[in-house]
Amino acid sequence: MSISVHPDTPQTRTLPSAARDGAASAETGRGVRTRLFTKYVALFVAVVAVALLANGLFEVFFYYREHKAALIRVQHEQAEAAAAKISQFVKEIESQLGWTTQLPWSAGSIEPRRFDALRLLRQVPAITELAQVDSTGKERLRVSRLAMDAIDSGIDLSGDPKFTEAVAHKVYYGPVYFRRESEPYITLALAGARKDAGVSIAEVNLKLIWDVVSQIKVGQHGHAYVVGPQGRLIAHPDISLVLRNTDMSGLPQVRAAQAGGGVMPDALQEAVNIQGQKVLTASAPIEPLHWTMFVELPVEEAYASLYASLQRLAIVLLAASIFAVLAGIFLARRMVGPIQALRSGAERIGSGDFSQRINIKTGDELEGLADQFNDMGARLQESYADLEKKVEVRTAELSESLEQQTATSEVLQVISSSPGELTPVFYKLLENATRVCGASFGIMNLWDGEGFTIVADYNVPPAFAASRRDVAIRPHPESALAVVIKTHQVVHVHDVQNTPAYIAGGSNIRGISDVAGARTIVVVPMLRENELIGTIAVYRKEVRPFTEKQISVVENFTKQAVIAIENARLLNELRKRTMELSQSLDELRAAQDRLIQTEKLASLGQLTAGIAHEIKNPLNFVNNFSSVSTELIDELNEVLQSAPLDGKTKEEVDELTHMLKGNLEKVVQHGKRADSIVRNMLLHSREGSGEHRPADINGILEESLNLAYHGARAEKPNFNVTLKRDFDPAAGMVDVYPQEITRVFLNLISNGFYAAAKRKASAADGFEPTLSASTRSLGSKVEIRIRDNGTGIPQEVKEKMFNPFFTTKPAGEGTGLGLSMSHDIVVKQHGGRIDVATEPGVFTEFIITLPRAMAAGGTSGGKI
Repeated sequence: MSISVHPDTPQTRTLPSAARDGAASAETGRGVRTRLFTKYVALFVAVVAVALLANGLFEVFFYYREHKAALIRVQHEQAEAAAAKISQFVKEIESQLGWTTQLPWSAGSIEPRRFDALRLLRQVPAITELAQVDSTGKERLRVSRLAMDAIDSGIDLSGDPKFTEAVAHKVYYGPVYFRRESEPYITLALAGARKDAGVSIAEVNLKLIWDVVSQIKVGQHGHAYVVGPQGRLIAHPDISLVLRNTDMSGLPQVRAAQAGGGVMPDALQEAVNIQGQKVLTASAPIEPLHWTMFVELPVEEAYASLYASLQRLAIVLLAASIFAVLAGIFLARRMVGPIQALRSGAERIGSGDFSQRINIKTGDELEGLADQFNDMGARLQESYADLEKKVEVRTAELSESLEQQTATSEVLQVISSSPGELTPVFYKLLENATRVCGASFGIMNLWDGEGFTIVADYNVPPAFAASRRDVAIRPHPESALAVVIKTHQVVHVHDVQNTPAYIAGGSNIRGISDVAGARTIVVVPMLRENELIGTIAVYRKEVRPFTEKQISVVENFTKQAVIAIENARLLNELRKRTMELSQSLDELRAAQDRLIQTEKLASLGQLTAGIAHEIKNPLNFVNNFSSVSTELIDELNEVLQSAPLDGKTKEEVDELTHMLKGNLEKVVQHGKRADSIVRNMLLHSREGSGEHRPADINGILEESLNLAYHGARAEKPNFNVTLKRDFDPAAGMVDVYPQEITRVFLNLISNGFYAAAKRKASAADGFEPTLSASTRSLGSKVEIRIRDNGTGIPQEVKEKMFNPFFTTKPAGEGTGLGLSMSHDIVVKQHGGRIDVATEPGVFTEFIITLPRAMAAGGTSGGKI
């Protein structure tokens, strides 16, 4: 409010009688002013004081209730969330255990189950012992970290609750027990879906629940812990309390929670914890284990914010009371002053001074009365002044609109000329926004969910730009950027140095003001479907707020920036999708070619199988009759020994029978080789074995090495070879037909043994047969190398070694189909590759490359 009485022109002469009347009126006015002032001050102070006191009492009462209710709700939610984490921990162990109950018990299932059990112990560290019981209740397998493994121990568990409850209810949770009176354990039994699958019984070490409990945060100094049905401590951030088998049943909150089924009667209860500290506690049941989760928060920490709020409220009430007194005095003066100004102005106008102006800004009838006095003498002057002012304002508005439209057109031109390129667009946006708004410099940030990164700047001081380039910005909690993150609204800071963030010493705010010199800032969010993706901020180095129209211009530029970012993203996605579609088309063509090849091979395999079956029967007759003929020749020789023949005839008969017997032995030898070829032809043309599945390639190779070595030792007891292994742990799981790949490995390893043994037979003393096997991960592929130091392969043999029926082994020792089958399994069935590196007389190395996942159409399990 402002009050003034002033002439627009030199005051005219006034009559003496009017001056005397004015002096009398002034004395009367002082009396009236004194009475009104006292009355208004007293009335205003009384009204404000009563309102503030009532409002303060209600605020204190309701704030206390709301804060207490919030503490109750938060404490209860924390207990339920912590209980859910523990329940999820046990459910994950139960889910892992479920894989061991899938197979029915049979005579040959012990070893696979033992491997599954060992793999389970590696995958689930909490399980220390796993026992598997068949459907009759007999223990068939037990694998333990703490004791010797047992197979077919025959222990009868048919009457044990671990077996009976699991069979009846599919799952059984045993009571918590403490091994060596320190470590908590629980028995978890799980029955298979099939009646003949039996029951898997796991002993679970609950000490590992510490990893879950220790990560549960309750305030700054609170914690969570788990108590069993008997009040024993199962899990606690202080692991020593668990290992001491601490009994928590003496605590009132534990007894109350167990009596209420895991939930205390009052969700927020003040109690004393085991350390003697007064805490706020809440509980929640952990089902279906019948455990109880407790969360505790010290009382001092829980009510700290409430006490601080009450203290601040008391200070605010005291300050408001003082302000009410001062405001009463101020408002009383504002109410009485206009009346006196009107009296004085009316006297001057009545004395003949028509240029008099009465300036009263009260917003009520007194201001309207003063305006009526002023209108009488200033209408013409005001009409001319207002007209000139309106023309100037309108001209400025048109110039500003033209400048904004030009800036927008420039930005759109840059966007259209730079598809997919954001840097020139960002720079032009900042340049135009800074220029149109009359700012000193501008900055564009992108938000990644955790911090801001400067992607473009314009006219930024070099010292500040160097300190902020490629540095993630973590906004101060009270800074303009932090407010934008919370509200997604425009933030306009009139003076940076008067903000709480600058006073608190925020590094970002200090840098933008002290280094860059910014004082007035406007920060506009860049939103995509109400999601914050960045900001545009313009700065002035002087304290001069931006207008609403200037802020609206920056908002339009942010929308254009979002459109440019979205267009670039869509363009990149389109390019990526086009590449993916092109790759998919190539894969489909390759799959189609492979499918055609597979069908051709299937038809050829059927033809080969038919021919082999037809040859099989006559070949068996040849072999059988050759063996019988050999025996008949021996009988003929015995008969002729007693026959009366002369010496020459007898010599000719012996020579003929010897030649006939030799010929029959050669027939038998070649018949056996032909029989071996027929068997391999049938094996070569048979249906694919099993289904492809992910398998551990290192495990398959290790198993093949052991099988080949023991097989060679069984065939030739004096056979010996040095095995070297170099397995890459990253090789991991590969999508293969395990039985087919095992055949390939066995064939290549057996060939390596044969070549090494053959070189040892011809080499001097000191030669040591060696075979090495290695794996290496190639990302989407896996490489397997099998190398021997045998005789090597000549170049002319290497070119034909994968041809069917080609062999360099002596008659009867090879059929020439092993490498052919290995090539078909690796290349045609698995879509892989097999290469050979060799040096005659030095080494031979087979290099197999398998895709980690077989391509679509390349995983057919048909004939190979």
